[in-house]
Amino acid sequence: MNAANTAGFGAEKKSRRAHARAARRALSPSTRDLLAQKLAAQAMKYLAESTDTAMRVGAYLSTAEEPDTSVLLTALVDAGIEVYLPVCQPQYQLGWVRWSPGVELRRSALAPVDEPVGVRHDARLFEQVHTLFIPALLVDQQGLRLGQGGGYYDRFLPLIEQQATRVVALVYASEFVPTGDFPVEAHDRPVDVVITEQQFHTIDPR
Repeated sequence: MNAANTAGFGAEKKSRRAHARAARRALSPSTRDLLAQKLAAQAMKYLAESTDTAMRVGAYLSTAEEPDTSVLLTALVDAGIEVYLPVCQPQYQLGWVRWSPGVELRRSALAPVDEPVGVRHDARLFEQVHTLFIPALLVDQQGLRLGQGGGYYDRFLPLIEQQATRVVALVYASEFVPTGDFPVEAHDRPVDVVITEQQFHTIDPR
C-alpha cells in the first residue's frame, strides 16, 4: 500500500469511527440503560448455551462512549464467574486484574479508561479463560472489528490465538454491519462471536 492509499485508508477509518461515536452519543440515558440490560441478558444467554461452563472470563469497563458493561459485569460475578479486566501497560500491552464490585479503580496513565487495582496477570491467564468480551465500534459479518484505534487488543489477541478462549465483541445491533462497511487490514483478526442487544451471532470460521 503506497503513501496515498495509506492516507486514504486511515481517513476512511477515522470517518467511520467518528460516525459510530456520534451515533452512540445521540442515545438518551434511558435508551442506553435499556440497551445495557438487553446486552447483558444476551451475553449471559450466550454463556449459558456454550458447550463449556464458564468459570472465568475477561471483560472490560465501558467508557461513556461504549455500550454500558456494568450490568453484565455484576451479572457475571453474581453467577459465580471470575471476572478479569484489562490494565494498560507500556508498549500497548495489557495486564489483567480480577474484578468484583467494590474493587478499587484508578484512572489509567496511558489511556482514558478506569482500571482495577490488584495483582496483574499476563496472557498466560487465558489458558483458563473461557470467554473474552472486548469492545468495538463496528463489527462486520466476518467478525472483523473496527476498534477505538488504541491498538491494545490488536497486540493482545495474537498472544492468545492458540488458546481455547472465545473472543466476543459487544456492540449494538446497528453496529453489526455488512462486510466491506469499513476498511480492514491483513493483520486484523476476526472475533468468534458478536453479541448485540437482540441476539448473539457465531462467526463461521473461514
